[in-house]
Amino acid sequence: MTLKTGFSALGALLPAAGIAVTYFALGTGWDALPVIAGVAGALILISYIVAAVVADTSFGEFMRGWLVGVNAALNAAFGYALASAIGGQGAGAAVGGALGAINLLCVFAPVSQNGFYQGVIGWLNWLMPMSWLIVSLGVGLSLFSLLLHAVTAGKVEYLRIQDVGMDWKTGTLFLKGGLVANLNPIDTAFNMGNFSFVDYKSGGWHMNHEAGHTLNLAAFGCLFHLIGAIDENVLRRGASAYSERLAESNSMGQNGSNIPMWS
Repeated sequence: MTLKTGFSALGALLPAAGIAVTYFALGTGWDALPVIAGVAGALILISYIVAAVVADTSFGEFMRGWLVGVNAALNAAFGYALASAIGGQGAGAAVGGALGAINLLCVFAPVSQNGFYQGVIGWLNWLMPMSWLIVSLGVGLSLFSLLLHAVTAGKVEYLRIQDVGMDWKTGTLFLKGGLVANLNPIDTAFNMGNFSFVDYKSGGWHMNHEAGHTLNLAAFGCLFHLIGAIDENVLRRGASAYSERLAESNSMGQNGSNIPMWS
């Protein structure tokens, strides 16, 4: 399929503007954030379902942009609140505006497919509030795997980390082997933001695909990441899951049923 930037840009601007207006109407305080986050969370769930159904249409492109717009507005709102608490409203406006704008740029195909931009948003997961849940889980799971490897001195095969890899372009660290990776029932790999876990029985690193999930996290946020995991594994849609079709474009470009957001 071919990305339709006009439809995705329109889709992104509408929810971004709506959330921004609502946030400021509620006073931009901390009390407004749970309201904004709750409404946006329900919106993301519904939007993911709709986007997955109509993915290959112009309306599907509108919905892809819509999902980006919601996440960009949330990153801007939380970034504004956090930076304002530390450095005042000027700092809040600068940080929130920058996070939201950089996030929104990925609706434009020439930008999202650009390697430099992908490096920016991949590493920016560390600063994007809507990515922190998944990145934090990735940190914790990595440390847990490393601890078990250290405690057993790497002598227990199922707990041993065989190798460590890094996709520097997107800032994604890969652990091959270790308990967390090896619990994967399909013996491949999975992503938790800037950390990916590769089963010791896997024949390869799956690096480009899993790095595609790192990019997805920056573009769409943590709730999208979790819904995508349910779509793939619980609903058993596998490679046909919406989030998988997006991530795979970082590996295979426009081949197959991929949505070529990343290449």
